[in-house]
Amino acid sequence: MPDPATARRVIYSTYVVPQESLVTEEGVTKYAIEGGAGRVYGGKGIVTTTADQWGEGWTSMNGPQQYWENMGSNWEDEGVGWAGTQTVSGATSLNVDTASASAPVLFLYIRNLGTASDQSLKVSLDGSNYMICIPPKGSLSLRGDGTTLQMEDVKVNKVTSNTTIEFIIAK
Repeated sequence: MPDPATARRVIYSTYVVPQESLVTEEGVTKYAIEGGAGRVYGGKGIVTTTADQWGEGWTSMNGPQQYWENMGSNWEDEGVGWAGTQTVSGATSLNVDTASASAPVLFLYIRNLGTASDQSLKVSLDGSNYMICIPPKGSLSLRGDGTTLQMEDVKVNKVTSNTTIEFIIAK
């Protein structure tokens, strides 16, 4: 069995290209960088997280080395993330471990895998007010402040129809 992790980090980046559509004389639509913005936007970052995450469900994604024999000998090691995705059919907390509920969130990533126009996703960062909307095929990534945003505060809910997500919520 491999040695347990002694350090973890998340490397992430964002790249945004504000575009406007232009229709040529031939009726062909082309896209160009929006004149008011005049450039692309983006950034990169690294978040150092704790070596011992709150459980196997801290990420919904499965790696090539994620097998039962690599998880240790505890039956409770099995978490919600084993399927690789999570279905959202109502208000859902991404933190299912009550022992880590008050731990600060250092990094959060949510990807809405829904494809239909009615599969948008609402996100709450305070446990009750859903102020962020992730459209189908959209995503959200953010760094926590290390104190105020806690695991128990991160919740997702469907807007209209059920949808499926991938996520990382790291302390």
